Amino acid sequence: MTTISRERIEQYVNDPRMCNVNDEIRQIARIALASLEAEPVAWECGENIILFNPDTVEAYAKRAEISPKPLYAASPVSVTPDSWISCSERMPEKGQNVLISVNFDSSLVEPLICSARYTGSTFRRGDATIKPGNGIEQATHWMPLPEPPQEANQ
Repeated sequence: MTTISRERIEQYVNDPRMCNVNDEIRQIARIALASLEAEPVAWECGENIILFNPDTVEAYAKRAEISPKPLYAASPVSVTPDSWISCSERMPEKGQNVLISVNFDSSLVEPLICSARYTGSTFRRGDATIKPGNGIEQATHWMPLPEPPQEANQ
């Protein structure tokens, strides 16, 4: 999976030397950058209460002691890391389903990559329990599962 970072998109937008394809790529990059920088168009402040002015939302939220929910013209895209995260660096949230890389420390056996659920201390896959770490038969790295495909609303 490849992710285009905000910085990379800005390079495409601002530097005509980035690619030899005419303005179409830069226009697509402008659209992508705009979607990453999207601001809410309104806020939901309770059942059947939608406010459009940010100042009004802030004042209403303080008075009603609520946390307004931002509403966007298009849903913000969730950003999922597309690289492996070392188990020694950080661990997933408890109960999170992830991909793991299991080390077998062998020139004959490639590392195993499989999905598993993090329990808070180990990874579980069916009846198997895999400990995080750098030893043999331990999960050395993990990454979040990719987002599932979205069905178009009919």
